Amino acid sequence: MNTKQATSIWVLSDGLPGHVNQSIGITRALDDEFPHEHEVITVVLQLRHKLLRPLMRVLANYFPFLLSGFALRVFYQHDSLPLKTPSLIISAGGNTLFANIAIARIYGVANVFSGTTKGYSHRLLRLIFTVTPLKDPNNNVVLDLPPANFNLNPSVEKSSGRFYALLIGGEGAGYCYQHDDWESLASALGEISQREGIKWLLTTSRRTGEQNERLLCTLLPPECCEKSVWYATTPAKVVKQFLNESEAVFCTEDSLTMVSEAIYAYKPVITLQPRTMNPDTNDAKALQKYQDLGFIHRVKIRDLTDFDVSEKVFCQSYPDINLQIAQAVKEHCL
Repeated sequence: MNTKQATSIWVLSDGLPGHVNQSIGITRALDDEFPHEHEVITVVLQLRHKLLRPLMRVLANYFPFLLSGFALRVFYQHDSLPLKTPSLIISAGGNTLFANIAIARIYGVANVFSGTTKGYSHRLLRLIFTVTPLKDPNNNVVLDLPPANFNLNPSVEKSSGRFYALLIGGEGAGYCYQHDDWESLASALGEISQREGIKWLLTTSRRTGEQNERLLCTLLPPECCEKSVWYATTPAKVVKQFLNESEAVFCTEDSLTMVSEAIYAYKPVITLQPRTMNPDTNDAKALQKYQDLGFIHRVKIRDLTDFDVSEKVFCQSYPDINLQIAQAVKEHCL
């Protein structure tokens, strides 16, 4: 990418907010380092058939000379590609990997990916961002936190009172929630509210599900919540608002995106675990790293009643992730 004139960065989107926000987070980091020197163009694409993913990996790894606009159309439904030639390709999420590699090869430009490479050769990417190390370190930059399109506005007027935020996910990523998990969570929320003189700012998510929401709503002491958003019935984008107003953030561990957004609030973060959980190796390593750095404390839901935020030590100095990203892109891609 030539930083002496305006350049075009293509962000490849699979439509999943967590992946798109990581890509936009990278472009925001570049905005901080190289303001007004590039435009960002989003290209939306969708896999035609997920069963073809093994074939796509074989093609990219062993026959990269066959990567072309035709190959892209075979495997994806996508927007018309922009007329302006890209200077850099950025994406996150395994479904974008083939497109990232193919488009970078078609135009002969550098490409950046956020996340593990899902069996694709590291050599097909100029720069790979992860939060835990990959086996090949040559083009892998390990960040303290994943890229994020996230920042709080401390100047926004806050409601009076003391609040803890609670971000609730649900089934998936190796985490399984049973009736007794929701029962223990509801009981703990009431106990902590009464003991510490706080009210909860609670939101569920797409992953929670209407049945679990109804159960939790029934079990939860209504007086312990200042605001509650039940996503299945009344969805609302309140995460930034709740993080801005809260003293501490509690969130379930099943979404690393949710956990990292909580950490980016730069407040005490407590991640909650159901009785049954088996996160994959990469997620487990990331959570352990966050705990080692003091970004989070990990707590079993059944033990939450006895948890006291004031008794725990959390990180006091957070890394500048945008600077880490911008320096890595400058070193590897410019």
